Amino acid sequence: MPFLKLLIGYLLGIAMAQCLSWNYALVLFSTGVLFSLLLLLLVSLVLSLPPNAITFILYLSWISLGLMLYARSLPETNSDYVADQNFSQLIGEVVEEPLVKKGSLRLRIDLQAGIDSLGKSHQVSGRVLLTVYHDSAATRLPKYGDQIQFPANLRRVAPPYNPNEFDYRSYLANRGIYHQQRLSADQLFILQSQTNWYTYVLLLKQRVVTQFRSNISDQTAFSVAAALVFGYRAEMDPEIYTAFTDTGTIHILSVSGMHVSMVFILLSFVLRPLDRWKSGKSLRFTLVLSFIWLYVVLTGMAPPILRAGIMISFLVLSHWIGRRQHSLNALFASGFCILWYDPKMLFDVGFQLSYLAMLGIFLIFPLLRSLYLPRNRWLRTLFDYSFISIAAQLVTTPLTLYYFGQFPNYFLLANLLITIPATAIMYLGVGLMLLPIPMVAQLLGTLEHVAIHVMVSTLKWIGNLPGATWQGVFYTMPQVMLLFGAIASIFVAVNYRSKQALYALGIAAFSLASIAFWQWHQKVNYSSLHVYQLRQHVAIAWCQPGSVVLFTTVDSLEHPSIQYAVMPDLLCYRTKDQIEFVHLSAQQNVLLTLGNEELYVWNEGHYDPPADAALVLIRNNRTLTPNHIMQQILYVLDGSNSNDAVTKNAVTLQDERADYYTLKDNFAYVWKTE
Repeated sequence: MPFLKLLIGYLLGIAMAQCLSWNYALVLFSTGVLFSLLLLLLVSLVLSLPPNAITFILYLSWISLGLMLYARSLPETNSDYVADQNFSQLIGEVVEEPLVKKGSLRLRIDLQAGIDSLGKSHQVSGRVLLTVYHDSAATRLPKYGDQIQFPANLRRVAPPYNPNEFDYRSYLANRGIYHQQRLSADQLFILQSQTNWYTYVLLLKQRVVTQFRSNISDQTAFSVAAALVFGYRAEMDPEIYTAFTDTGTIHILSVSGMHVSMVFILLSFVLRPLDRWKSGKSLRFTLVLSFIWLYVVLTGMAPPILRAGIMISFLVLSHWIGRRQHSLNALFASGFCILWYDPKMLFDVGFQLSYLAMLGIFLIFPLLRSLYLPRNRWLRTLFDYSFISIAAQLVTTPLTLYYFGQFPNYFLLANLLITIPATAIMYLGVGLMLLPIPMVAQLLGTLEHVAIHVMVSTLKWIGNLPGATWQGVFYTMPQVMLLFGAIASIFVAVNYRSKQALYALGIAAFSLASIAFWQWHQKVNYSSLHVYQLRQHVAIAWCQPGSVVLFTTVDSLEHPSIQYAVMPDLLCYRTKDQIEFVHLSAQQNVLLTLGNEELYVWNEGHYDPPADAALVLIRNNRTLTPNHIMQQILYVLDGSNSNDAVTKNAVTLQDERADYYTLKDNFAYVWKTE
């Protein structure tokens, strides 16, 4: 597998670059090292050095290549990068399909020029994320390919401000975005519209969306069908999304390699009669590849879809020229192609999970199949699909626990029960895309609605079973590596009958059990106060052994701010149904008694905390005076205060030498009380 050898060195170089702080000088340095090694490799080939020496130089060359390409992908290496430059206006192009939400539009912009205070234009580079707010009266909103001008008020993407919160800054950084800005639609001007081949693909996608919407009357059915068939998730109901997540079937909803494979199977079956003609086989391969890549582009070219498209292309081309294709080699070759184009894709969660799932299927599925396979054809099909689900879930579990902190306990049952309706939805959706005949389309839309209703009802039933989801299990990187080591040891022990692998499995299992016991001990004895950073809202968690109480100004635990910023942390200590919810007023002052301590929330009016209060939370631009301040109290300024109010109160507190903490644009306050 030559691509595996190339990929190992290349991945190592990318990983090393991501761990280091790169600048332009180091890019030049790594470029020089790369060419020096390549020159040395050429010399070694001429002088006939030992194969081991040549292999070593080759690996170093690929490591240097990974370092160089990753470092060059960083925007800071460009001298005209927009960061820290002072412009009044910016000009850029919309380079991705806008994400439409209710009342807002998200645009990914590649900057082209900046206009200074004198009206002079300067070339700039950089990619930014714009959130454009608009009302229903807006008649012209930006679309893909538009060149737009807007006021320059860029802000660095903020890091996560709460424990275990999703790292949105890293997520955007892996897509080359380091700045974002919010503005209204009337602040943005469309200078010109440009069209290219992708513009027509998006127009085709809009027509398909219209076709689905007009023939699937139920909104839930439409959103699921649109998401499953071609990746349109702008109107997905959060409750439905949660049902897929909790049952381990989110890969069904997200267009992935499975969907591309189903389209490939359908096309191969429909076009097989072309083989009867002399040039029919070549025509069939050409049509299959063309439709496959049209579907890949239509669904957004996410890493799993690209992986499947490239792998299927290798498979089709190998059959075309009459050569046998090794599945693992095709997998590694597709990964190499994607990472050559965009090295940062290595750190995309979808990329990692997709390739790990395929690696598990290629390596562990045959092993499970060799252990037991019934003779009955229907049972054999059932066991095959079960083995595929187990293999994919087993290998992706370490990263699932690391990124999402939960495990779907009934993943196998869920995958087995929704296989038939998901397959029906996919093929009915493809038929709805390709057959715009009114009566046929209406019939397909009705059948699509029925299949989706069956699938969603089944998922909700599984999700409501006792213990459906194991939550709050956030693995650290050492645990991830140990679990991968345990999985690899099982594979080697079973496949090669290796005693050393069993010893390694025992060490990994003992280490994982020891860490898990220590984490459980800390969890059941954990006692602390968490004051979360929720900007305009209040969220205070009182964590004690056996209980968690959340005091907040939002209306429920289902509020998006709670789900995004607070629940990932609280689930580390208690399950969702064990969290006590207490609603607080956002306008009136509140006194909370937490154990032996008292916490005062100053929302409005007269300042009157008890003398023995431990913490005062200052909100809504309340202003402290020296007479208010007591030395034994910790003062916390939250995000509802303006910058001027925070600065003014901070100066007063510093003058009085009082302890204080600023939540605005800062990490949550965590006070361990044990």
